[in-house]
Amino acid sequence: MTRFIKAIFILGIAVFAACTPKSAKYFAKAEEQYKQAEYQDAIENYQQALSEGYDPAQSNYKIAESYRRSNRIQEAEPFYKKAIEAGIKDEEAHFFYGNALKSVGNYEGAAAQYKQYIKTGSNFDLINRAKKELENITALQAVVENKTYYKVDNVGALNTSEAEYAPFFFKDKLYFTTSRDAEKMHSANGTGFTNIYEYIFDNVEPFSGQAQPLSDKINTDGAHEASCIITKDGKTMIFARGNTGAKKGAKDVQLFKSVLEADGTWGEAEALKINDENAWNACPALSLDEKTLYFASNRDTDGALGNIDIYKATLDANGEWSNPVNVGAPINTRGNDMYPNVASDGTFYFSSDGHPSLGSLDIFFIKNEGGKLAIKNIGQPINTSYDDFGLVWKDSLNGYFTSNRVTDGAKGDDDIYAVKNTFWDRKAKYIVDGTAFGKSKKNPKAILPNALVYLLNCKGDTLKTAVADEQGNFNFELKPDSCYYLAAHSDKYFAMPKSEWTPITMKTVPLRNLEIGDNEIKKKAEVLLVKKERIVIVRNILYDYDKWNIRPDAAKELDTIVMLMNANPEINIELGSHTDERGSADYNRVLSQKRAQAAVDYIIAHGIDKSRIIAKGYGEDDPAIKAAKTEEEHQTNRRTTFKVLNHFSDEVEIQHQ
Repeated sequence: MTRFIKAIFILGIAVFAACTPKSAKYFAKAEEQYKQAEYQDAIENYQQALSEGYDPAQSNYKIAESYRRSNRIQEAEPFYKKAIEAGIKDEEAHFFYGNALKSVGNYEGAAAQYKQYIKTGSNFDLINRAKKELENITALQAVVENKTYYKVDNVGALNTSEAEYAPFFFKDKLYFTTSRDAEKMHSANGTGFTNIYEYIFDNVEPFSGQAQPLSDKINTDGAHEASCIITKDGKTMIFARGNTGAKKGAKDVQLFKSVLEADGTWGEAEALKINDENAWNACPALSLDEKTLYFASNRDTDGALGNIDIYKATLDANGEWSNPVNVGAPINTRGNDMYPNVASDGTFYFSSDGHPSLGSLDIFFIKNEGGKLAIKNIGQPINTSYDDFGLVWKDSLNGYFTSNRVTDGAKGDDDIYAVKNTFWDRKAKYIVDGTAFGKSKKNPKAILPNALVYLLNCKGDTLKTAVADEQGNFNFELKPDSCYYLAAHSDKYFAMPKSEWTPITMKTVPLRNLEIGDNEIKKKAEVLLVKKERIVIVRNILYDYDKWNIRPDAAKELDTIVMLMNANPEINIELGSHTDERGSADYNRVLSQKRAQAAVDYIIAHGIDKSRIIAKGYGEDDPAIKAAKTEEEHQTNRRTTFKVLNHFSDEVEIQHQ
């Protein structure tokens, strides 16, 4: 937890009568320091007492308690264990040992300690908290199994071995709290007093920049300043300030306000009227309309639910904050609930150790489920068994938070981490993974190496070409939900007509079904070529009676011939037209020549060199149906056939049927 929070419970001064043995003197001195909340000094003297042979149960327990009270719960865990093993009589040791075990991720051990305290404990409040913690541990399985899409990085250029926490982003500057360069140390935890800094990004590298403290009107000697926020207009800063406890009256942490002056500097800070001077008040946050101020406090009020609760105050007509009210359940618990923040989309975030958490403080958000408010743990990797708190969003995808974890590049103490929502950070390549085959009378499906493969759109336009490898394999990258065809060409094989192209369509894979990062979506396909020894049939190139114009249905088949000639650039073709047997032979020969020439002209107009095509009219010779009687039979005879004239030992004919 933050070093700012680590000195919040100041106990009264009491005198412990010194004992004569050396170990007892160390213990007595430690007890005096402990009761003055000088926990770090107390730890050192408890350890001296322990090394001199003083009661191991009491010494270890007090070391553990000193760590816990200065919010170093992970460090307390081994000392609670030793105290219990040594027979400590304090019944609360089991409850707090359970908390310590949970903070290091030992949920099974924590549950055992909570159950033990429920059986033997007498503190009604702690018994209820232990029962709640058992419920929380049961609920943790869903948190652990919940798939999230966050990527977490330590902001290494900003963090130091000292504490850095409570980030707030405003106009490309990151404001944060730190104990770096502190001249005075706090006796509670042995760390320096905190100040508020601003971090100006230089955009040279991710997160690189320059950190500098705010002016002495914000940062003061001998006090903690922390957790600042700034209004949208940039004119008002609200932050927390706590003194050493030496001053009478304001014994703890209060909220302050500073207004930007005409010269662009922050003015003298004044305490807000909503403070409870005998309580800890910190972690300010504003609603989107800036008419509600949220903050955390351990004030003793009728509505208080736990140790630290979240409160809110509203802005009245005079520009003053109203008397604060506890936001209540389901946000507040019997534990600590703090660090509220309202994101730009209206989502309310906060940190808590009272809701089902992975250890100590976890980050939660409120979700509306069917008209009811539900508290959701934001999950891993943002949350760990350590303290994770103070999440703020720079935009809809990028944010910052604080953690005292010891992994993920931790520099020491509290560190600031950058978080990115990677749900949208997914890319997919859609690839047709194909194989070219050849078909002949001897082998209906032979691998066809080195075939030239075409990717065509639905209009028949060539988009890409690829040469198959020795295994006949090829691939193309496609756009999803688009219509494509595959065709191919080889010296000894015909490229097939459009009616026999391989159609390809790949549907878009939903984003949620993709892995983070780059994905390849593949689809198997085959393309077939036919040995140039068979007749290729083209259908429906027909003519009206006594006419030679190209009908729309004939044009579609002529388009196929264009494709074939483009795909097979070495072939030359004869277009032979035929008539039915009605009319004179001479007339029909002239008519058929006009029909053949019309077909040739159409193909030339679509980009085929005229030297590759011959038009020949056969008249009524060689009818498809001899002695035709019906109009349908006459229609069949009025046709155009195609004959390949070169490159084959046996003549290959592409004809209408």
